[in-house]
Amino acid sequence: MNSIIKSFSEHGTFIQPDTLNYILSKDDPKEFTTFLTKNLKEFPLVLTISHIKEIEKLSQKVEGTPETSKSIPYSPEIKKIQSKMLSEIYKIGEIDYNKSVDNDFEYDDPDKDDQIGFSEDEPEAPVPKILDIKKLKGWKPKAVEYEPEIKIIKDVTGNSTCEGTTSDFTKLFVDRFNSLRKILRNQRRELANVIPIDRIKKRDVKEIHIVGIVKDVKTTTNGHRLIELEDDTGIAVCIALKNDHETLHLANEVVLDEIIGIRGQLSRNRDLIVIQSIVHPDISIQNSRHKAEVPLYAAFLSDIHVGSKQFMIDEWQSFLKWINGQIGNSRQKDVAGKIKYLIIPGDVVDGIGIYPDQDKELSIINVYRQYEALAQQLRLIPDHITMIMQPGNHDAVRPAEPQPTFEKEIQDLFSGMNIEFVGNPCYFSVHGVEILSYHGQSLLDYATNIQHLKYNEPVEIMKVMLRKHHLAPTYGGYTPLAPEHIDYMVIDKIPDIFVTGHVHLAQISEYRGVTLINASSWQAQTSYQKMLNFIPDSAKMPIVDLKNGIVTMMDFNKKLA
Repeated sequence: MNSIIKSFSEHGTFIQPDTLNYILSKDDPKEFTTFLTKNLKEFPLVLTISHIKEIEKLSQKVEGTPETSKSIPYSPEIKKIQSKMLSEIYKIGEIDYNKSVDNDFEYDDPDKDDQIGFSEDEPEAPVPKILDIKKLKGWKPKAVEYEPEIKIIKDVTGNSTCEGTTSDFTKLFVDRFNSLRKILRNQRRELANVIPIDRIKKRDVKEIHIVGIVKDVKTTTNGHRLIELEDDTGIAVCIALKNDHETLHLANEVVLDEIIGIRGQLSRNRDLIVIQSIVHPDISIQNSRHKAEVPLYAAFLSDIHVGSKQFMIDEWQSFLKWINGQIGNSRQKDVAGKIKYLIIPGDVVDGIGIYPDQDKELSIINVYRQYEALAQQLRLIPDHITMIMQPGNHDAVRPAEPQPTFEKEIQDLFSGMNIEFVGNPCYFSVHGVEILSYHGQSLLDYATNIQHLKYNEPVEIMKVMLRKHHLAPTYGGYTPLAPEHIDYMVIDKIPDIFVTGHVHLAQISEYRGVTLINASSWQAQTSYQKMLNFIPDSAKMPIVDLKNGIVTMMDFNKKLA
């Protein structure tokens, strides 16, 4: 069984428990697994029974038998099947657990908890204990010597104006279009001679430069990629030819509702633009970064999930002791003493009603009590550290992004603490170093819409977000979006540090001078994650030296002396 799970997990694909049982019911499960892995030219985020049966049907059409190990030629039909399966999986509110095996879909997001039933005799997980933290004589944190310097640059909190009207949606997309068109025209030389779409056929020019919003994108039966691009004057149909491999690769990264530039030529019939290159806003190779003039650090602490039975109490208490200077070697204590900021990118509690039967997985079943328990824990953070806390999809805020910060009733639970409450996403600076903090729900949208991206490689998705200058372009995807009059999901200013959470992984990377961080979690692997062979990388803390930009990682799974 483990070898079968491993065969799919190597491709970033999870297996539902019922799907695994279906594979094991075959005469030769290993041979059938080989058949599936060879026939899946694109590996979905999760493999379902319905998905397998559709592949078997396609196999019967091509080869006449489902057990053959010969490959099925890739076609848009397979991609359509995969997209349909993922859509059904993600509709949590529509899951019917009384359905037959064929249609028994369960949400696969590793950020969600286990949805498998437990015995009623299973003991309740303990509520996090309050440590007795005493100030150590002789420990003098360097960060005490400096006052916090925080500047909020862009945040929807206090600025939300949308009511969900048609006018709101129009204003959202107009703002997105104008913002990104300006960046494309001013910063990309390839688009120096952009013209409105309605003037294309009126001009007799060899090369056409246009900018627009992607209205539709699809692959033809011949393997070409068609992109419908729209601006405020009209619509142009553009084609990336399959024999132009570089352009086709770029076209395969194009998603609905994003803003792109296209350089190309009119076809002989003047009804298509043959794409020569696709231009994203991207970041300059010479991008310079800000650095603090003081020896201070910022630490990143995401997805705490207080209230979950899988909350990692021991590792969390190890973190609290370390940040108070009680444990660690001399170098580790020196790092702890220089931390001035603790940045928390969402999912601070496990929430209530996020998915079916969540109450079985909770140690605290009242969301208000979850925030109370979190507040008790955060009171143990030293007074000289300022926390910057934003919500995620598990928190008690509106689901649609951008999300304004927590309501006053919740904020009052943290009274007397050095906490700056911000929305999701939020762009801010600490001692001059600019940070874009986003919980990261749209990582799933990118992973399912762009073939080569994987959900368990969040920093690679973050690079694409930066290239597109947008956190969540596709309206109607897995990430609910609010039609604000300003598109707060546009990355109109390049940060020094870009941090996300959501996927419970600890990853660090860099893209053209921007430090990329996925900030781990404090929730252990759930039973459902075990079934999917998804292994979270929890209880780790990325730490950035604000003076030189160097990133280190503290691992609280290891015992500190």
